[in-house]
Amino acid sequence: MWETPLSENLQKEIVSAYERLCRPIPTNPIELLGYKISFMGEAHLRWLFGEIFMDASYFFHADNDRPLIFDCGSNIGMSVLFFKKLYRNARIIAFEPDPATFATLRQNVVQNRLSDVELHSVAIGGHSGQIELFRDPSPESSSLKMSTLRQRHDGPGVVVPSRRLSEFIKSDIDLLKLDVEGAEDAVMDELADSGKLRYVRRLHLEYHHHIDATADKLSSMLRLIEDSGFGYQLRSIARPWPSEAVFQDISIYCYRK
Repeated sequence: MWETPLSENLQKEIVSAYERLCRPIPTNPIELLGYKISFMGEAHLRWLFGEIFMDASYFFHADNDRPLIFDCGSNIGMSVLFFKKLYRNARIIAFEPDPATFATLRQNVVQNRLSDVELHSVAIGGHSGQIELFRDPSPESSSLKMSTLRQRHDGPGVVVPSRRLSEFIKSDIDLLKLDVEGAEDAVMDELADSGKLRYVRRLHLEYHHHIDATADKLSSMLRLIEDSGFGYQLRSIARPWPSEAVFQDISIYCYRK
């Protein structure tokens, strides 16, 4: 087995499921890990499964068996399924702005009869109102995510509702997963300014470094994290290395000190 925090039995289940995904997928939805999973392209499904289940990118140790999880950027719901696999009684509030992707997210929640999952078809940002997001135009892309910047995705735009995350936070959150394609600075600033960041116990943050190739602001994000009382770990892969002004995903896992 590979290095992972998951139990040995769950590792075996995941490896077996991934081996099935490496072959042509005959049906949509497909049955994996006891779930019925609808998807929006085979390559996209394999990529999501590899990142979320094989790599256990959003693993965390909860302090109770009914953790409250905010999942910002749920895509088709693979992260929701992963969290429910870890903690079957988890309460999850999930956000996904792309209307087409949200429909698949909702289908995966409904057809698996997941309880305590609340869905919101909105973009999470620094203000409430409306925002234009841009899709990746490639049908073969492994990412169906959307961005506020044309530098990230230069496909067709769609106007969607936007909400401040602080409006949804009423109590302590065991985990905040934040993958909002370049809006993380605005979201984190708004949470800190509103006083709601103090309710977050753990944070899985996807930081999109050089989503704007001219902007170098990672130190500002790390300073906010440190000033808010978090310790953190960083993970990233840069190809090729070294390179300059190239987009880079940086995973930041934050925990209360």
